[in-house]
Amino acid sequence: MSTVQMVKREDGMEHNLRCGRCGNEAPRDLTSADAADWNARWQAGRPTGVICPGCQTLADSAEAEANAAELRVAAEDGGQFFADPVICMTGSMTDPGTILYGEDHLRRVLRTGQAENLGAIEHLPVGTRCVPTVGGVLIHPPRPRAR
Repeated sequence: MSTVQMVKREDGMEHNLRCGRCGNEAPRDLTSADAADWNARWQAGRPTGVICPGCQTLADSAEAEANAAELRVAAEDGGQFFADPVICMTGSMTDPGTILYGEDHLRRVLRTGQAENLGAIEHLPVGTRCVPTVGGVLIHPPRPRAR
């Protein structure tokens, strides 16, 4: 997968992505019905490349279906998706409590001093599960105990 290719549009906007294999222009809104069959690679919550339906291999399609299924199952199970980079914790940034996910992000912030685009999900209840997934993390709140 190639990196994002920005193109100058007639309206002067630099936005659309092009297929990393053939150069076809991707739909402007990657969440639209027109983009439903396009595959995208995500990093730090942003698309880093796309593949048009005509260029996708069976492996590309299978990977996309597996990722979509994981997100559907997580949503049905009460999980929420958050794009990386994010830190999930039971406390807050000033009193973190337990870091459930994103310790590597915190180390990078401490090492470089840069926290651009870093999100924080604070005050998560004890017992919350945070599971890394494609492009982010799935947060599963604790389930109430059956009596």
